[in-house]
Amino acid sequence: MLAPLSVMIPAVARGLFLLFCGLFCGVLASGQSLDDAVAALAKRVSARLAATETARVTSRNLSSLPAADAAKALAGLNRALQRRVRNPAPVDVALTISENLRGYLLVVEIRRDSEMAVEMAEFRSVVAAAPPRPAFAFERKLLWEQDTPILDVFAMGDQMLVLDTAGVSRYERNAGKWERAESAAIPSNVRDPRGRIEVTGESVTVHLPGTTCAGSLKLVPALQCEDGGLFTAARNTLDMHDWRGPFFASAQIGGDTLVAELDSRTHVYDAGHAPQAAFDGWGSDFVALTACGATHVAATSGGESQAADSVALYEMINRTPTRASELVEFPGPITALWPQGEAALAVSRNLSTGKYAAYSLTVGCSR
Repeated sequence: MLAPLSVMIPAVARGLFLLFCGLFCGVLASGQSLDDAVAALAKRVSARLAATETARVTSRNLSSLPAADAAKALAGLNRALQRRVRNPAPVDVALTISENLRGYLLVVEIRRDSEMAVEMAEFRSVVAAAPPRPAFAFERKLLWEQDTPILDVFAMGDQMLVLDTAGVSRYERNAGKWERAESAAIPSNVRDPRGRIEVTGESVTVHLPGTTCAGSLKLVPALQCEDGGLFTAARNTLDMHDWRGPFFASAQIGGDTLVAELDSRTHVYDAGHAPQAAFDGWGSDFVALTACGATHVAATSGGESQAADSVALYEMINRTPTRASELVEFPGPITALWPQGEAALAVSRNLSTGKYAAYSLTVGCSR
């Protein structure tokens, strides 16, 4: 199999080059699948990005490829190019899907100033058999929406705690409407903050990067705060001060531990903490959910920060994730995902309104 074609051309010649290749380029690997082509291109694009550069991916489909497959190609490229760096320098990466007499053509343009690098790969579309019906239903329900970024929400009957970047507020439901009863200011000084609420009886503990605050569930008297806690100071990583070190998310599945590490991959460790596997495709947020007599993982798709995201249930089979539900789509990126009993809490930023919304995700058994 030949490698994808790599070439440098001035931006002014881009249109003619794409037209020519769409009609005549036949030196590319034609036996590979769409997934193979996306993986090959992602590897070559990553090699062209500097350590501080992040890919800002856009796409257009100029071929007869179905919209679902075109969206799959974009999502796959987004996931493969995702990286977390400090002070990122965005680089425009344009994906164009074309076709010629031999099959479909993926063309990726990496644009910088007046110069552009182009990577290409050809693939053939294979008509797949209809997938089996997902074993589990996964549904979302809106809990709360507001302008300030939400970090966590804890609802219990007619009371609700909302943790955001300004602090924590307690709401009471009167005549079917939520009304704010108390609030406690706990400002966060992290650029991309995370936070967690823990409730035990009539007490509440609030975790923020480098800070832990505790007090009465009614927030009166004021919460008492001290340094330290679940989150790394001045960062949004978790740190349990154990063998995992700083990480973004972790879940226990049987005797294995899944860890979303700083390299943007999910790593699998056995009971002795020995590495067993690692895979891409998930975002940095996932949680373990026990429902329908089994333990699953609810994981985000890990899209761009300026794109819609989704969450799905997965089963771990031979330490490999297998999707067990339909995707639950959101109107923007997922900014938080936390377990809440047999459900999960997902927070999403709506790209149309700019507001943040908290949703409850529940599992239904359809087996």
